[in-house]
Amino acid sequence: MGTAKILVVGSIQGNFKKAFDKISKLQAKQKFDLAIIVGDVFAPTSDDSTTENLQALLTGQIQIPLPTYFTTGDVALPDVVKAKLEHDEDVCPNLLYLGRKGTTKTTEDVKIVALGGRQVQNEASVTEKLGSCDSQFLNNDARGLHGAHDAHILITNQWPANITNGSKIDVPSALAEIVGAQSISNLCEALKPWYHFSSSPEAVWEREPFKHVVEYDSLQQGTVTRFKSLPSVTAPTKEWMTAFSLDTSKPPTTVAPPTISPFSRASPPRKRPAEDGQAYERYSGGGRRQKRARNERFDPNDCFMCLNKPEFKTHLVISIGEESIVTASRGPLSTMATFPQLSSSGHVMIIPHYHAADEAAQGKRTVEEVAAEFMEMSKFRVALNKMVGSKSSGQLGTVCWEVNRTGIRHHHWSLIPCQAEQIKKGLVEAAFKVSREQQKYPAFEPCDPESQLPIKSDYFRLWTWASDPVEMADQTNGNGNGDVALGKAHSMYFPLPEDTRFNIWFGREVMAGLLQLENRLNWRDALLRKDGSEQAAEEEDAQGLRDDFEEFDFAMN
Repeated sequence: MGTAKILVVGSIQGNFKKAFDKISKLQAKQKFDLAIIVGDVFAPTSDDSTTENLQALLTGQIQIPLPTYFTTGDVALPDVVKAKLEHDEDVCPNLLYLGRKGTTKTTEDVKIVALGGRQVQNEASVTEKLGSCDSQFLNNDARGLHGAHDAHILITNQWPANITNGSKIDVPSALAEIVGAQSISNLCEALKPWYHFSSSPEAVWEREPFKHVVEYDSLQQGTVTRFKSLPSVTAPTKEWMTAFSLDTSKPPTTVAPPTISPFSRASPPRKRPAEDGQAYERYSGGGRRQKRARNERFDPNDCFMCLNKPEFKTHLVISIGEESIVTASRGPLSTMATFPQLSSSGHVMIIPHYHAADEAAQGKRTVEEVAAEFMEMSKFRVALNKMVGSKSSGQLGTVCWEVNRTGIRHHHWSLIPCQAEQIKKGLVEAAFKVSREQQKYPAFEPCDPESQLPIKSDYFRLWTWASDPVEMADQTNGNGNGDVALGKAHSMYFPLPEDTRFNIWFGREVMAGLLQLENRLNWRDALLRKDGSEQAAEEEDAQGLRDDFEEFDFAMN
């Protein structure tokens, strides 16, 4: 990691001599490490003049003084350029193609994600697969880049939809009719890049830095993005270039507080907060027993995982213990049809009552308190294992993961079923290990699945569990006490040093790949219904989980 000096240039549109002469003069003084071109590099026409300019570039008569990256713009690449790129050749020295879509890490450790072209308006009309040099993209092309997880710099030819929302900076009249793409907004939300550059050939526009909304299950602070759209070299402005230094070891600071994200969605209506001491019904539909909320243990700030806070979705509650609760997951990774052996989606959360942020005001809890919490959450995990194994006659096992990070508001465990054969053959653990290596996290270490970790620092932890059909057949409806650990459980973890940037969707992402549910990675995309009646669908999912879990729920006794 280190600091890179970066030059970003607007559309060149075939004006190679003007552009690269200016860039060469700047490079002689500033010594940039790399340059990036947004928008069209090549001319939209092929008359004698543009053909001559292109030949001058290809034959080295026009020189490019530093590594310069580009992607597709609005117009198709010239045939001679396409031929070179399709044969894995550089267009010319120092002009480096990022691809129509893709991720690149430069020698300076700068991670660039690029999405070129303009989104196809009628995707149903596309009958052939788009090529690597096309000047169009599909919604799935943008979604595929969500797997990059993050980016120092996001480059798109087209604007993100709604990027002007919440900005006090006027948009030039020349850009008043510009059309953004929702898929690019979604991509920016998913990657949370430090910088996002786009193309607006007629004029420049730069909005205030904005802070991304913290996701429903996020454990981190919001990331700040700086968006700027650059004009072409032929625009009536000299602002077709911008330069900055990027320290890849830490996000850049802002002078003024960032605005809220222009992509913010309206929050669902809040439920009426409970009065102090009010008892919560176990089931939202008029349940079978009540559990009094322990108000003194919660932070006064809203928290969607705190049982007695307005943000909490009471209709998702499945069971309430002394130290923790079990809930159905909002926006579950799996659907009601993923595991037909179960009466629900099967995606469960085990959430402790204790609000982690309370430690700042109340101090650390005792060892005994933490141990009691872990023991009950483990007991719930074992009971859920038994439920899944029993209902599926041993065909399904479970995968459970925990992210422990300093400063998070509320810890929780996520648990989801998985085919038992995948678990027993080691495919699940292998998938997590491969993804861990790809993202350069510390190596996994084995640990006792029924014990707290010996370390007190931050970590990611994984449990896998599976039994076999013979073992499950010997159990008649379960014994309901949650004490007997059927099947075989494994656990492993890796530490998270303070300076490690961690993808908090790591566990969900790996499981999305294993279950072939990549389109449900973002919980918002996985709401059971999106017509305003999602609560009804969530209540159906939760009720199915309650019905399955009832005979295994030790908290009922």
